[in-house]
Amino acid sequence: MSRWANEFKDHEFLKEFNRFKTLIFSSQIESEDLQCDFEIARLKKVTAYIDNIISKVDPELIPLSNLASYTQSIKNCIEQFNNFLTNKNVQHLQNANNQIDAVLTFFSQTPFLLSASQKESLTAAAVAYSESLDASLEKYKNKVNSEIDILKNHIDQINPEIKVSQDNLSNLKQQLLTVEQTIQKQTAEFNTQYQTSENTRSDKFEKIVEQLNAKANAEFVKLATKSGAAILALDKFIEDAKKIFGVVVNTLQAGAYSSYANEEKRTANLFRYGAIALMLTSISILVYPELMKIHTELTEYIFDWKKALGRIPFSAAILVPAFYLAKESNKHRTVEFTNRRRELILSTIDPYLSLLEKNKAEEIKAEIAKGIFSEGTIPQDTNSLDLGNIVSQISNLIKQSKN
Repeated sequence: MSRWANEFKDHEFLKEFNRFKTLIFSSQIESEDLQCDFEIARLKKVTAYIDNIISKVDPELIPLSNLASYTQSIKNCIEQFNNFLTNKNVQHLQNANNQIDAVLTFFSQTPFLLSASQKESLTAAAVAYSESLDASLEKYKNKVNSEIDILKNHIDQINPEIKVSQDNLSNLKQQLLTVEQTIQKQTAEFNTQYQTSENTRSDKFEKIVEQLNAKANAEFVKLATKSGAAILALDKFIEDAKKIFGVVVNTLQAGAYSSYANEEKRTANLFRYGAIALMLTSISILVYPELMKIHTELTEYIFDWKKALGRIPFSAAILVPAFYLAKESNKHRTVEFTNRRRELILSTIDPYLSLLEKNKAEEIKAEIAKGIFSEGTIPQDTNSLDLGNIVSQISNLIKQSKN
């Protein structure tokens, strides 16, 4: 055997091609896509065609360097076919057919085409293609027959149910017709009864409304009469309350003036008692030494006018604050008398004015208010403390102390 025959026999291309041929013809492919069957049939057809050429080709007429470049195409065909077996994507079969086209082109240009064995290669390819399609058609035929049998069984099962359903439908139609007639009859009776009842209710409602209106009017008249009487009574109560309120206010004001007068009285008495005490002290300074001297020297008593004159300045010094306290007491007494007068007016004015007309009473109240709130205090004498004034104040002080 020549070296070209040995190299051709051991070439990697033949190993990969035989591997691909075994893979594609031995694989059991389950697919429902008809396009997959055509792609696989075409791969088998081309593979059988190339395989027949390889078996008849003269190794010494094949350039082995060119054959090496198609080894990768066969490897790609194997990879794409395995991918198809994994995910059943028809695109992998299409890629495998594209890869094997290059190999087909190479062997179509070999000197083998000039030999008489080309017919055998084409026949083998056609047989492989036909067998593949026949297998696919048989598979689809069996599947279709199976589906037809299943469908027939379903039809046989459904027919009795359809018959029962048709009978039920007929019965249902008859029942619906009966119900419809009954509903129409009842609707007519209901409309008649409803109209009669509605007329009766309308008449009763109108009568009740008239009765309620009459009763409401009567009650309104009674209520208006009672409300008018109540309003008149309330007006009287308001007038009485105003009078009582005025009396209470006047009483409270009179009480306030009484409190002010009592305060002024206490202050005036305090100043008066202080003045009396100071005056008695001043008199004691003048008289007490002489009385003691008379008591001890009854038979030998001689009035010493020089000593008596010496005691006068001390007595006068004490009389000055006594006179001031007497003057302040007189001021507070005047304020007391003013407040007593206001108390008397406020406590007696309401009984007096209740007998007069309202307008006249209001005028008198205004005049009295002007007199009360615009009157001043009794003017006080602010002259110097001469002898006549001192004597007069002493006399008044003694008179007040007797009260």
